Amino acid sequence: MTEAEEKYKDIINKTWPADPDIFLEHPRMPLSERAKIFAPFAALRGHSDRLSKETGKLMKSEKIELSEEEAEILSGKLLQVKKGMDVTAVYFEPDSPGGNTGYYVSLAGRVADFDPIYRMIRIATGETGEKGEIMKTVKFDDLIDISGKDIVDAGQNLWT
Repeated sequence: MTEAEEKYKDIINKTWPADPDIFLEHPRMPLSERAKIFAPFAALRGHSDRLSKETGKLMKSEKIELSEEEAEILSGKLLQVKKGMDVTAVYFEPDSPGGNTGYYVSLAGRVADFDPIYRMIRIATGETGEKGEIMKTVKFDDLIDISGKDIVDAGQNLWT
């Protein structure tokens, strides 16, 4: 017999009490409710975020069409973007030219060029390649969100 078995031998093989008074005081939790008590627990905190950053492309999906309200909010954010500003852009990258399926990618960098006429933004990634700093051009139509230190979301309360 192990030390633990010796220590708990008086209760180790007991069953749940059948006394109805105990059930009134301490009812058994249904199985469907038990998972809720563990929901806030994340054994690998930040793991999914890390995977998102490292893979960049996790799930293939269809291109999302923004609602009129979402498009207005995005337009308001784009009006605040200036050259040289640090931003994070979330945009759709099709798996084939002109395709409607692809991946949503998050890109952080410095705005190198902002062109409202051609409806595109060029972001310097901070990485260097054979021809210098790597730039990524994102069309406004593929953009679903842009954020940065000086970009205020029109849906947010400015006083909080």
